[in-house]
Amino acid sequence: MGLKEHEYIRQTLERYTNCKLEDFCGHVLITNFRQYIKAFADRTGSEIHEGMFRIVNAPELDCTMIDFGIGSPQAALVINGLAYLDNLKSVVMLGMCGGIDDILEVGDFVVPTAAIRGEGTSRHYLPMEFPALPAMSVNLLCIGAVKARRMIPRCGIVYTTDRRLWEFDNDFVDYLRCQRILAIEMELATLFSVAYRYEVPIGSIMLVSDMPLQRRGIKDKKLHEEIYKNHMNIHLEIALDAISNLKARWPDVERQLHSEW
Repeated sequence: MGLKEHEYIRQTLERYTNCKLEDFCGHVLITNFRQYIKAFADRTGSEIHEGMFRIVNAPELDCTMIDFGIGSPQAALVINGLAYLDNLKSVVMLGMCGGIDDILEVGDFVVPTAAIRGEGTSRHYLPMEFPALPAMSVNLLCIGAVKARRMIPRCGIVYTTDRRLWEFDNDFVDYLRCQRILAIEMELATLFSVAYRYEVPIGSIMLVSDMPLQRRGIKDKKLHEEIYKNHMNIHLEIALDAISNLKARWPDVERQLHSEW
């Protein structure tokens, strides 16, 4: 008989991270960006392991960071793998999004309350009529971490697309303008859906990296570099504050999670 599903998935996570499962910490930050992984490694003095994913384990913080790449299939894979860890407590996504609502500005932080499933991956995990929602108990601590920095966390609905160059589709842009959509990105609906399917406690803190519906608002090379220079470190600090709060309040968070599920 071949490998059972849980054995195969656990081995896949080891292969993709080039890291032993027993080295994973209880709280996991996930991201799309190598720059964030390097900053986390430098901050914690920890080693980067690299397979298809890049990973840093910081046991003194009980925190692992994984760069899983870009797109919904990769997002589904990383959550599916993490779901089989024996010691997993929480997952927080650190990503970037394009601001749709004019209330936003580049450098704002969005803590999404829901994601529209405009990608194709999440349907393999949940029926399409199911909403894509984070774990509120985790999200509330993400909101608190932003507020603690005397910043306003923007909360609302984001749109998840698997189309990278959507900005030049006038019909889709008109659709976005007519809806109460806060921001757009490429993974959250999948992350939330797969996390719900496997009961993985997940929240997210997203950085507004551009305002693509505004004139000259699309992120070019110059703005891309400025985002890392001006906002990456505070983004990472907020995330680590959220993890610290999750650790300190974990018994209460765990009880709330039971009521959510």
